[in-house]
Amino acid sequence: LWFSTTLIKALRHVIALYSAYYPRQLSLSIMTEVLELLVLCIAQPSEVLGKVGTLCLHDMIRANYAKWDARAWTLVCDTLARLFNWSQPRELFSVAGAAVTDAEANGQSAKSMPVIVPQVRRGIDPTHASNRPSPLRTGGSGVDMLPSTGEETPSPGTANGDTDSEVNGNVANIEAIATPTLLLLPRANAAPDAKPDYVYITLKCILQLLLIQTVGELFGIDVETGAPLADSAANDLYGHMSAHHLFVLLDCLDQSRAFAHRFNANHTVRRKLVEMGVMPTMPSLLKQETGSVLMELHILQHMHADAVGVSFAKGRGLSMVAERQTVVEEVDDRLSQLVQHVVLQYLGRNSADAKRRVVSMANRLDASTTEAKKRMVMTAAWRPSILAVLSYILRTKRSTNEKLPFQAVVSRLWRDLVEIVGVAVDAGDRDVVGVVQQIMNAVEI
Repeated sequence: LWFSTTLIKALRHVIALYSAYYPRQLSLSIMTEVLELLVLCIAQPSEVLGKVGTLCLHDMIRANYAKWDARAWTLVCDTLARLFNWSQPRELFSVAGAAVTDAEANGQSAKSMPVIVPQVRRGIDPTHASNRPSPLRTGGSGVDMLPSTGEETPSPGTANGDTDSEVNGNVANIEAIATPTLLLLPRANAAPDAKPDYVYITLKCILQLLLIQTVGELFGIDVETGAPLADSAANDLYGHMSAHHLFVLLDCLDQSRAFAHRFNANHTVRRKLVEMGVMPTMPSLLKQETGSVLMELHILQHMHADAVGVSFAKGRGLSMVAERQTVVEEVDDRLSQLVQHVVLQYLGRNSADAKRRVVSMANRLDASTTEAKKRMVMTAAWRPSILAVLSYILRTKRSTNEKLPFQAVVSRLWRDLVEIVGVAVDAGDRDVVGVVQQIMNAVEI
């Protein structure tokens, strides 16, 4: 009760005071202290504190983004990068005895700028942390951190983690070690054979989703459906961010996507986690993967649209458009690779050279088969992303810059349109079919 009443009010008052007096009477060092306070709150071993901290961070950004200069934006983006990196659930691999890649250990994606790792200056006192409840009740939180992809349906009693649990949130500098050390406290009311790893990992998964959701809300996008939120300030916030700071956020999202994809594709590790008793059911980071992809698409499409002259919103400043044009090749390269990834995932292929799926008519009609159920889950999960891809292709159909790699991706996509329609028809998705028809009608193939 104290978390949701006194604490959140106190944090909001701190942010309100900061917003009222920055930058006239408060220095950048005070902003650093406020951000560190929010990081300390978010990094505590409690889902409730994680939600309170991310909500306050969201409110702070929304109330002050128009006043921030480049130095202030660097502090904010670095803070988000630290949180994204710290909350990456690398223990999913280390607990199962699998290796963590060098890029993941260093907190960076394969082709991205270095991401700052968390170094919380004030340690978390285990004696205080043990008295704080951390109810991991995903059924009531609205955040499903480990959704099933069809292999197994979580049972309401166990998969949702209905027991109060505590873990030690004292964060070590993970730049010096490949795999973070698990420092776990006993859980209240836990069974003798209960696995504390499950609580710690689940808490990180929840925080990773909360951070993705926070970025989505800042840019006015629902990360689950891809629908725009009723928020008129989202485009304005985007316009106040430089390409460098947008790339920092993109690196965070790309790191999250790459990690989740690697885990989802590793069935050996996922089965071993169940066999070891760490996870009650077959775990998946599907929501983390699709949510981060959707936000990457949204930001990259806006940057690409500004650079090639098909901006999403009117009134873009000439200086901002000119700045986006200086990074158009990087944006185009990232967008091209991401579009290919989305198409492959929607079609259920492992690579661009893989043979197309041949599904018998009997299996198509029999929705009760295990494979059909899995494909239905995957198709529904990737639906917002494929819609975003197709809608943007329709929007940029008159672009004349044929030298950009994205246009080459678009030209190669025609051969996949029929199969995309087939998957959409199987799923009864008229929206995807309709967009594909508009693309075919608008462009001469």
